[in-house]
Amino acid sequence: MLAAALLLAVAAACDGAAPTTAEGPTTTPVPATTTEAGTTTTTTVPPSEGVGRILLVGDVMLGRGVAPIVAGDPDGVFEHVRHSIAQADVAAANLESPLTTRPHVSENPNALEADPAAASLLAAAGFDVVSVANNHAGDAGPESVTDTIEAADSAGILTVGGGWDATAAGAPVIVDVDGLTIAFLAFDATQQGLAATATSAGIARYQGTEAEERIADARASADVVIVSVHGGIEYLPESDPAMERIAADLSAWGADVVWGHGSHVAQPVSVLPGQRPVVVATSLGNFLFDQEREITETGAVLEVLVDRDGVIAYRTGTSRHPQQRAEPITWDLPPGDAALLDLEWWQLTREVPAQAPQASADLLDRFDGGDVTAASTGDVTGNDSEELVVSFRRPFQANPVNSAFPDRDWRDEEGRSAHLGAYVADDLSPVWVAGTLFRPIATLAACDGSVALAFDDLDDPTVVATGAWVWQSFGFTIPVELPGSGTPACGDVDHDGLADPVILHR
Repeated sequence: MLAAALLLAVAAACDGAAPTTAEGPTTTPVPATTTEAGTTTTTTVPPSEGVGRILLVGDVMLGRGVAPIVAGDPDGVFEHVRHSIAQADVAAANLESPLTTRPHVSENPNALEADPAAASLLAAAGFDVVSVANNHAGDAGPESVTDTIEAADSAGILTVGGGWDATAAGAPVIVDVDGLTIAFLAFDATQQGLAATATSAGIARYQGTEAEERIADARASADVVIVSVHGGIEYLPESDPAMERIAADLSAWGADVVWGHGSHVAQPVSVLPGQRPVVVATSLGNFLFDQEREITETGAVLEVLVDRDGVIAYRTGTSRHPQQRAEPITWDLPPGDAALLDLEWWQLTREVPAQAPQASADLLDRFDGGDVTAASTGDVTGNDSEELVVSFRRPFQANPVNSAFPDRDWRDEEGRSAHLGAYVADDLSPVWVAGTLFRPIATLAACDGSVALAFDDLDDPTVVATGAWVWQSFGFTIPVELPGSGTPACGDVDHDGLADPVILHR
């Protein structure tokens, strides 16, 4: 999440209260820079080397039925999602309500205008960028677009897809994450938003040729390009064919992520393969709205992990907002090759150099704890030493763990129970040993501070699930398992110099 202090240079040009601050990096900020109002904007934030985590949500509407909640319980609107948003380096939303006090003048009867002061709620929630390229941005006239931009700026939030003229509306916002440049572009594909002209304010409508040129320009000045598109058939829960065609074009022109919204319901997220795989969300649905139906109160969240070569991995989640208050995000399990980062599973979009370090014959010859089924060596405790991690079987002995489950079969055909242990490689002194495993381990890979695992049954070697255990000072924390087969390995997915658990061939 961008530190609010980094955006002060952008906000300084606008009148209003000081930006609402939120958690952010504590390192010394690089001052933000901006050209004349509404044109290309850049800002800088320092997280981990050469990698950025970008969190994207769908429609956020702070007016109409949400306005009383904003006024009466402002802290409760985003209270339960702040932590998840704060984990990202940059968080972005589509702002579906103009932030203005001007009267509604659009022929569209849905008046979604919101109090400009509500921008502080978005900042406090952790949002850094908002798209205004949608069909409601100019519902109170051209000035409502500039009112929204000024309100967002005063709260320390960058806007994309709108401006004082067509050039400004189509310009990218470029965020620098420790030298990794990420460009945001935004277009309204409904063709109903108030279009900016050479002499009047408005939003950027989607026009193929112009979008191609904008992406090419952004591609030339940024490592990663994220394109927001507002459009599609409303309330369609399947992927929208028209939005898929737009996404295919944007991908061909150089977009790394297509960030769609507008249907008010969540649609599946997909990946277009290629040298730079493109993550496509045709619609993330509503993140906060007053449409009180189950399908519209349930939105999707997309988070991508990016580097200079594009998207490394992504994850999707579900966020509900009954009573116009966002509930905690529930992250989905990845359907394919996966990596565990910060105790959460991510879907890999491209191959990551990975290996499964094998234990030497000498170590295995010296191990006398039981019959070895799998073994690997690595710094699983994270203390800069080498450990042997070994899965083994030995004659069953009753202990408090297995005695607590008398109806469970703890023995294989040879009367052995399953175990896992971590031992100092030099002298094989035990660091941690499991008394009895609930699920036997078929294969494993010792990573840095963790171990990747594949599980089978006592008398059937077929892999039935995979997972990873993460060392926490005195033992392992066990995140949720992944169903089905897979191959455990280790690879530095997030470029922090440490090998993360990965599960391949799922």
